Amino acid sequence: MKHVDVVCALIYNKNREIFCCKRGPGKALEGYWEFPGGKIEPNESKEETIIREIKEELNSVIRPVKYIGKSFYEYTNIKPYNDFSITLYAYECELVTGNLNITEHTDSKWIKINELNQLKFAPADDKIISYLID
Repeated sequence: MKHVDVVCALIYNKNREIFCCKRGPGKALEGYWEFPGGKIEPNESKEETIIREIKEELNSVIRPVKYIGKSFYEYTNIKPYNDFSITLYAYECELVTGNLNITEHTDSKWIKINELNQLKFAPADDKIISYLID
């Protein structure tokens, strides 16, 4: 089974709402919500990855502030891929510049932490949500 290490950014606004994105067409888990981020490249730190991914995906600059935790999940029969596992590392991040403009996702929203369970999140992100709610 292929394994992927991924980081995600937990970006808050002044109302303590968190930024979420909806996965786009042709992507694994299309239509699921997630915290923005992406795959860690070889010789790249988790912090470097999350800064790069947010710049690429949301045309914005962030600063990782605090490591929140990680989640492990095994996905099976997920199109367009087969089986794979993921370790997702979550960082609370501060928005430095930009407006978090989506380029790869179909939707985005700011949502209160106690309302996150109203959205259909990717399973790996669900454990991250449990860290935020507890």
